[in-house]
Parts: sequence; structure tokens; C-alpha cells
Amino acid sequence: MKRRIFTALDNLAKRDIFDQKYAQLEKRREELDKKIKREEREAKLMLAKENVANITAKAKKQAKKQAKKAAYDAKYLYVAGGHAKNEFLGWLTVFSFRRSHKVKTTRFVRYDQNDKRLYLDIYERKDRDRSKKARVFIYIHGGGWIGGLPETREAYTTKLCEKTGYFVASLYYGDAPFYGHPEMIQNVYKAFAWLKDHADEYNIDMDHIFVGGESAGAHLSSMAGAISTNPEYAARFDLDERSKDQKISALMLNCGVYDFPKAVHTGFKNIGIYTQSYCKGTPVEECSEELQKEVSPIYWVTKDFPPTFAISAENDKLAVLTFDLVKKFQQLGVAYEHYHGEGKWAVHAFAVAQFLKISKEAMKRTIAFLN
Repeated sequence: MKRRIFTALDNLAKRDIFDQKYAQLEKRREELDKKIKREEREAKLMLAKENVANITAKAKKQAKKQAKKAAYDAKYLYVAGGHAKNEFLGWLTVFSFRRSHKVKTTRFVRYDQNDKRLYLDIYERKDRDRSKKARVFIYIHGGGWIGGLPETREAYTTKLCEKTGYFVASLYYGDAPFYGHPEMIQNVYKAFAWLKDHADEYNIDMDHIFVGGESAGAHLSSMAGAISTNPEYAARFDLDERSKDQKISALMLNCGVYDFPKAVHTGFKNIGIYTQSYCKGTPVEECSEELQKEVSPIYWVTKDFPPTFAISAENDKLAVLTFDLVKKFQQLGVAYEHYHGEGKWAVHAFAVAQFLKISKEAMKRTIAFLN
């Protein structure tokens, strides 16, 4: 910073007076210069300390972020690995017990030509009369959004097809966090679009479809229900133009997640890693309030929400979320039936298995409700 001091010496005739005045001015200048340099040094020191503090804070923040990511990656790999093992064992055992053999299966039908990983499996009764238009049930599997396959739910989907004569399509919509929100629900609508495009080929009624699933699949099914009846909610998503106005006649929701902020505090095993994966690696608590609400379909239910058959289980820590949803139905006048499984076998998503008495009862009541 420059300082300029102006003075007039026109009336200073004597040299000694001049020299004295000059010395005073020079002394004052030197003192001022010292003061300026001291202030500059202090300012530089202060700035350096602030820079160090900022750098340290940024470094700490970055290190914390990296540590969180590393912790998430490690836990995800552990949980996903265990999930894959359980899915395989389930496919060999409980998920396939009582599978119907009266049903024709068409596997790995690609519904998005731009993404070869996405597919659906189709189930039709072997004795189906193709001259008659069939009702459609679209099944969305669970698996914590990080796993699950249509093939490991065939005890349920084939039995449903056999007992109703419905054309059943079971979707693979991708695994989180590679797919997450909103890609998963948008993939569901791509599958709707493919089915609409091939409605004449299969002679199916896409004007009146049923949608359902268990756990994460129930979550996505309820999202579809809200999208189909709440224009404000639908406008939040980039849905396929061919199916964005798809209407849903009824839903089957088996032990789903409908309120993310509440779900993470239920104590359900691994719910934190499941929901974090769906949110693409961000813990639910760190998501914006707007996003927390967007991923929670309970906040978008209106009086026009599709009639719903809701299933919950006594030994499922997520059961409270179904009760919350049913209470919302009661308040709004939405048609529903609530089946709450009780007993030691009433565990999370029990209705998928078809060898349990309560599972068979849930299937029977589901079909009666849909019809």
C-alpha cells in the first residue's frame, strides 16, 4: 500500500529549520513504513494461517469423504456377495419349491435395445388360447435394489400365471448403485413401453395391467402406482413417451419400503447399505429433503392411487412401513386389502415362497382381490 505525504516549505528560509522539518518528516515516514511493513507481515501471516486452515479443512473433508466411500464400497461388496449367495441358494431351494410346470417360460427378452443388460421373462399357461386377449401382471422382484433376478421368483410368478391365466412378465431392472434413482423406475417404464409395443403380438390387454413385487420390487411398484395417479410426481421423471401415461388397475405390494427416512431407522438388517445404494452411494440422511421425499412414494399417494393388496409380516422390521401406507389409504379412501402374516414363518417377503401355508393364503387372497 502506498502512502503519500505532501507539505509546503516555501516559507522555511533557514536551512536548519528545513533540516529539522525534513528529519521529522523522515522519522515519521520511517515509523510509518515500519508500521506498514509490520501490518503487512501480520496480514500475510494471518492469510497464511487461514490458507492452512482452509487447506486442512478441505483435506479433512476430502479424507472423510474418501473414508466414507471406502467404508461403503467394502460393506457393499460384503453385503452384495452374501446377497448373491443367498439368491443362488434360494433359487435352488425355497424360491423354486412348488414351481408350476403348467406354464411356458420365455426368458431374457430384451426390452431396451440401448441396454442389453435389461430384460424380462414371460410366463404363459401352456394351454392358453392366444385368440383371447389376456390380462397382464407385471412382477418386479426384490433384492434390496442391489440384487435379485426374475428367475429366482418363479415359484410365485409361475403359480400366479397358472392360477389366474394372466400373461405374467417379470422384470430385471438393474442393480444399484450402477442403476439407482431414478433409473430403476424409468427402466420399469421402458419395460411397460416394450409390452405396449408388442401387445398385439402376444394379444395382451395393456390398458388394464396389474403391477406388484416384494421388498424393493414393492417399492418400485408403489412408485409406479403413484406416478400413474399423481401428475406432479410423474413430472419428476424422464419416462418413456410410449408408456408415461400407463394406467394401473391394481397393485400387489409385499413387504415394501415406502418411506426411506423412516426405513433407515427400523433396524432391518443392512437397510442402510440397501437404501444408500439405491441413492447411488449417498446415505439417505445426507440426501436433500426433496430427494428423500421423491424416493418415498408414501408422500405422493392421492385418493386416485390404484387399489392395493398390501402384505406385511409379523417378524419383519419393515412391517411398520406397510401399516403407515395402509393408514394413508384409510385417510384418503383408497381401496385396499391388508394381509398381515403371523407366526414364526411370517418373515420379510414370505409370500414369495409357495410351500408355506401363509404364503398360499396370501396368494389366494391376492388373486381374489385382483379379480
